[in-house]
Amino acid sequence: MTRAWHERQPELVREIEVTLRESYPNLHLLIADGRAEIHGTFPVRDPDGRVLDRYRVSIELPPDYPKALPVVREVGERLPWHEDYHIEPDGKACVLMPDDRWRCFPLGAPFRQYLKVPLHNFFLSQTVYADTGEWPFGQWDHGKDGIYQYYRWLLDTDDDLAVLRFLHMLAKIDLKKHYECPCGSGKKVKKCCFAKLRDLRQKIPPDIASKSIRRLGQRMPPYVRSRLR
Repeated sequence: MTRAWHERQPELVREIEVTLRESYPNLHLLIADGRAEIHGTFPVRDPDGRVLDRYRVSIELPPDYPKALPVVREVGERLPWHEDYHIEPDGKACVLMPDDRWRCFPLGAPFRQYLKVPLHNFFLSQTVYADTGEWPFGQWDHGKDGIYQYYRWLLDTDDDLAVLRFLHMLAKIDLKKHYECPCGSGKKVKKCCFAKLRDLRQKIPPDIASKSIRRLGQRMPPYVRSRLR
């Protein structure tokens, strides 16, 4: 059985402990029974560092962290477990889309960055929404709509079939230059979007693209699959 991250990488444990002690003294890392979780109150601050709000949270660091993202729950019963608040029915907070991880918490980034950027923005958004009824950062919608929105923005297209073609290309382990380009130009990848795809594959691993395809509940039409062989 593969050992959990905190057994394999004690340096990550130390890094998290230092981060909490220095910058988040009301959060505490607990490791017991093979589980690693952080509990306490998380501060929301203004640009000058003044605390605007606090949320009681639990942050589970799964066994395959940091490859897998932390699992966050607001446990103070302030936020409804509803997609309109970017919270799953089981209470898991949708802090960021795994597909968008490359922008704010790339693999290898310190845990401090997760707390400072995506997690802080998530709870800041909740506070602003409670006060104004507006989401401050233009969040993506929840579920399938959010995935399509994100990839339309990322790919600069309004064509959802093109989104699916790109996702299936990103889900492949190998990128072959003779594939027909997923943009729909009719050209081969090597004469069209090869550089764009190569850049995207640095940001979005095949397993993440595959998960998004499954979440969309879509299968590539046979005539499109045949063009990607």
